[in-house]
Amino acid sequence: MSHGLLAAIVGGLALLFTALITPIVRGAALRGGMVRQVQADRWHKRPTPAIGGVAIFLGFGLAVGVGYFIDPESTRALAVRSERSLLPWTPWEGLVAAATLAFVVGLVDDLVHLRPLPKLLGQLLAAGVLLASGIGVWLTGIYPVDAALSLFWFVGITNALNLLDNMDGLAAGIAAIAGGYLALIFALEGAFGLTVLAVGFTAALVGFLAHNYPPARIFMGDSGSLFLGLFLGGLALAPAPGLSRSLAAVLAAPVLILGVPILDTTLVTIGRILEGRPVSQGGKDHTSHRFIDLGLPEKRTLWMLWGLAATGGLVGVLLRSAERGTALIFGGILVAGLTLVGAYLLQARFRALEADKAEGLSLYRFVMETQARFPLAALLLDAVLISLAYYGAYLIRWDPGELSAQLPYFQRTAFLFVGAKIVGFMLSGIYAARLPSFGLYDALHGVRANILATLLAAGTLFLIERVGLSRGVIAVDLLVCSVMTVGARFSFRLLEGTTRRWSEAGEAVVVLATPEDADLIVRQLGRMAPEPRLRPVAVASPVGPGPRSRLGALPLYRGPDGLGEALRESGAHAVVILHGTEDEALARGALQQHLDSEGSVDVYSVAVTLRRVDRGSSGRS
Repeated sequence: MSHGLLAAIVGGLALLFTALITPIVRGAALRGGMVRQVQADRWHKRPTPAIGGVAIFLGFGLAVGVGYFIDPESTRALAVRSERSLLPWTPWEGLVAAATLAFVVGLVDDLVHLRPLPKLLGQLLAAGVLLASGIGVWLTGIYPVDAALSLFWFVGITNALNLLDNMDGLAAGIAAIAGGYLALIFALEGAFGLTVLAVGFTAALVGFLAHNYPPARIFMGDSGSLFLGLFLGGLALAPAPGLSRSLAAVLAAPVLILGVPILDTTLVTIGRILEGRPVSQGGKDHTSHRFIDLGLPEKRTLWMLWGLAATGGLVGVLLRSAERGTALIFGGILVAGLTLVGAYLLQARFRALEADKAEGLSLYRFVMETQARFPLAALLLDAVLISLAYYGAYLIRWDPGELSAQLPYFQRTAFLFVGAKIVGFMLSGIYAARLPSFGLYDALHGVRANILATLLAAGTLFLIERVGLSRGVIAVDLLVCSVMTVGARFSFRLLEGTTRRWSEAGEAVVVLATPEDADLIVRQLGRMAPEPRLRPVAVASPVGPGPRSRLGALPLYRGPDGLGEALRESGAHAVVILHGTEDEALARGALQQHLDSEGSVDVYSVAVTLRRVDRGSSGRS
């Protein structure tokens, strides 16, 4: 039987079995009272069974078993012991055994609620089985070091999936995306036995998603999340004949494919430390919760995080055939992007906690105030981006045959070049820009800062180590570094605008003003205190007539009927006008015309005042 047909059969059976078994498991849980009650620090709004991992495990296991029965030869490619194996098992047998052990530990936790230490010991035992069967991060050649790295990876990914299981469909969808990309990598590398396992795993999760997509009728529970995490962590590093084991394949691709759960775990850990809460304490502070706190609807948040996972997986697959240098550049850019998302969410949560006057924020406040005064995080990020841009300039400027002769100069000068550019950035004042409001002027300032920094770095190299300096590399670096550093800063503005545009929190209002005044109102509403929260959904201009257009992200309606059209099409029942400007009379006239013909609406007014502030006494008579 062809490998493609077998993978299709196993995948189809896994999807079907899991989709059919899940309602049975749900019914048994309801009859046995095994449901997760509504809690203040959890997301669900009704009692829900939380042992869906049983259905995933059974659906996957039955499908793979049927596949082996149909074609026993399919596992021949997997029946090779690793030279690092300490057990009489092949790596795939160790993978199945370890994942089964993780499933059992999770199921016990679902039924009797294990304390953190026994749960961790169970995860370490399952990870030890993987390691003893020859699966691991064999990077340094020093077994104790590689074993420690491997255990950290396995347990870390397992807990990352466990923490990610905080919103309907999130963990199952992310794991399915990761499994699908791993299946693609295995297929491209010719590791067809692992391809069948990955396809069956992915299809089982898709079958479970039919019941776990919001609003979920069942949760996977720890039996599911621990099984998914350990299986994915082991599968990403599983050796097979002909499978590439370069640095990019060992670390970069799996890290990028599993980037979202890694981001969520890192964000939760840092956030809880800054808030003075135990890391093991649950709460609504995960990546998904933070986006929803910004007003994004649940399903849009879910699809956005799935999109991030798909992007990371795509880059991970591209790294399979890329040179090490190219892999480093693309991987570094994606990791920097995820870091920026995490930084934005940390900052947004701090603003929300400050507005709510939450307690225990002394460390959070200290870090934010220190960062505002001494932008150490921005300096570190710039150092990474400058390094990537400098290396990328070599990759772009030189052909592969010439690159090896040029890299020694790069290695000798990289630290000096990056340091000189950082000094240039500091002298230019680029760190004074406020990132959430980063605009065109700030972008031009960023380009000027890059020109100054590049001239300073090139001059430094010219004076210290002139031989080997390439004007082409310097020119390419200026372009690449400008795009990367300015783009990184603009990403905060982009995230701020995107979350506001997609937000459904607050009262929907139509802004009734000229386009110039409307832009001022929208900005001011974005800076208002949380209550009352007004959400602009459209702009109606009393100046017109004219064609319907857009003002930023908002639709713009012009003319005498513009206000009525804006209210009808947006579904809003309130209007905001600007008080204290020359065009206020036009806006009030259009509002009165609408009230006379259509009926009442709620009206809010944003006041603009200008007054001289007394400078006070100078102390001299």
